[in-house]
Amino acid sequence: MSANPCWLALLSRRPDGALASAAASCLDTGFQGWLAVWATESRPHPDACRMDRAAVDVQGPAAAVSLVWPAASRRPLFDDPSVVQAIRRVASVPHLRAVTTLTGDSVQFAGSLLATQPAIVEAWPGWWSLDPFLRLAPRQRFLVDPGLFADRPAVLGPGTQRRAGAPWPASW
Repeated sequence: MSANPCWLALLSRRPDGALASAAASCLDTGFQGWLAVWATESRPHPDACRMDRAAVDVQGPAAAVSLVWPAASRRPLFDDPSVVQAIRRVASVPHLRAVTTLTGDSVQFAGSLLATQPAIVEAWPGWWSLDPFLRLAPRQRFLVDPGLFADRPAVLGPGTQRRAGAPWPASW
């Protein structure tokens, strides 16, 4: 799939063997857990989804994260016009630090992750509503401790297509 495969999972406890993990507090449900990332070819956890490695930085700052993660039974195809349109609209979201779509297999959209500075959402609560993936599935808002997400997004364009089932905007 990608030259640098990476997997993301939301877990109730800190995992062993992850490339990076950080405590995550859900503002919507009160869930207190861990977001973890592994750099491996094979799926490290049953709930893990592939993500763009460029969104990960083990030295990264704290982040406010908008996580859209549809249930496996409700995942649209990546070629669905609503997914394509959401990907096109990501570039218009201000103050992004990290961006990635999530994949569970080579054809289905398994979710998205947009991250910004916690100070941005504190000063501008409306930032959360700018997530273009909100129309595709329920979203959860997290505050995530340092050590997981990048401080600037990968180049988002000009293309919006994926290759070989890799998450967008993974580079080759």
